[in-house]
Amino acid sequence: MILTRFFFLIFIFFSCSSSYEKTIGQVEPPWGYVFTQWEGPPIDVITYIPPNATSSTPILIVIPGASRDAQRFHASWLDLAKKNHFSVITIGAKKSFFPDEYSYNAGGVITENGDLVDDSKWLFNVIEPIFNDFKKRYGFLSEKFYLFGHSAGGGFVHRYLLFKKEAPVLKAVAANPAFVTLPDKNTLYPFGLKGIPNSDKNIKSWMNKDMAILLGEDDLGPRTKPLSNGQMARAQGPNCLERGKLLYSTTKIKAQELGFDFNWELITVPEVGHDNYKLAPFASIYLFGDKEEK
Repeated sequence: MILTRFFFLIFIFFSCSSSYEKTIGQVEPPWGYVFTQWEGPPIDVITYIPPNATSSTPILIVIPGASRDAQRFHASWLDLAKKNHFSVITIGAKKSFFPDEYSYNAGGVITENGDLVDDSKWLFNVIEPIFNDFKKRYGFLSEKFYLFGHSAGGGFVHRYLLFKKEAPVLKAVAANPAFVTLPDKNTLYPFGLKGIPNSDKNIKSWMNKDMAILLGEDDLGPRTKPLSNGQMARAQGPNCLERGKLLYSTTKIKAQELGFDFNWELITVPEVGHDNYKLAPFASIYLFGDKEEK
């Protein structure tokens, strides 16, 4: 009887110990660091950890727009992260290292001349190492992350999921992409799939991803960058609203033709234009639900 009680107490002790999660402290200034542990240029990383975070607290990675204003994009998520209790990693890819839409929006897969870049230097290939580094630095154990990008960042996000079929992404939002990549093997990348390494497995995985194309219904103005305002982009529609709708509808039709599952969602928001700050709350609801601060 005494021996039975002893083993019972040991069982209770280890059960309680295994369910206990250590609280992770909030990041102190300067709230970020420079990441260099990959084959490409240094990447600025800005971080936020909510109060009372634990090792299982979800992690969101944010890809800024063409301005590359990582501080502003990061700030737009802080209240939401506190309310919904998730950490934020914002990627700062400087224009001095990633000077154009090929190297940023399109992930650095090809040069302006259409030459393939060594995949170890694709901007797409720094996201997962940064995620793993962040976890190691602060003690998180999440195996997957959430992903958001707006404008140029929205272009990056939907292409990232195409190229990185094994990426540990739970859900993603591509908001107001400046121009889009369509599932068309007769059109050159970054507007289609011609001229890049791709396979039916990549396309199937891409269509299977939980991703929202999030669009402001008042995002009706033209883009100004060479690719975003070029002939190929204008053929996709006069503005981000029409281009985002085209990405969704064309990919949905292609998934039906190929017999692939299609898990994307199209979300349009009235009275919002090309505005990351105003779209972030709708992205947060798709990614994390609408929670009240505890």
